[in-house]
Amino acid sequence: MINRMSMLTAIASVAAFALSLHVGCSKQSSEMAAPADEQHNGHTNGEHDAGDHHEAGHEHGHAGEAITEDDVKMPESFAAGVARLNELHEKIEHLIEHNELSDVHRVAEEMAILARKMKTLAARDIGEANRTEAGRLCNEIAAYFTPIDEAADAGKKEETIAVHNQMATTIARLDALAKESP
Repeated sequence: MINRMSMLTAIASVAAFALSLHVGCSKQSSEMAAPADEQHNGHTNGEHDAGDHHEAGHEHGHAGEAITEDDVKMPESFAAGVARLNELHEKIEHLIEHNELSDVHRVAEEMAILARKMKTLAARDIGEANRTEAGRLCNEIAAYFTPIDEAADAGKKEETIAVHNQMATTIARLDALAKESP
């Protein structure tokens, strides 16, 4: 009985120690992570290959804090919002290409928040005849968050690509509306 209790105590101690190391490492990793707009491993987007990627510079899973509407800057115009959606869409494409599906969550979440915020810009920047469609398309972009997040979290690359492609079509339609507006 004493040996069994000693073994359980030892296991619990090791587990507690390992957890504290993991939490400390996660906190340090997120504090050291470069802002999203900065270069990645010394390269700008599109100038590197898969060999440049390593675990140390990436937050995986949903370990980082959830982003809020306050974390997502409101664009100055509807057109600027569409441009930002395109940038975030390209980041997701990059993550998919490099099999970093666990990192899709945060970018897709930012897209959803941005799309919801853009509805107020549509009321100001989009012609009256197209406002309803702009709002509907913004809602559509926001609604892609759940399916792309679930597919990416499950490691289903083909499903993630399929949702990503649907997003591209919707963003292109938003872009067309932005260009039609005065």
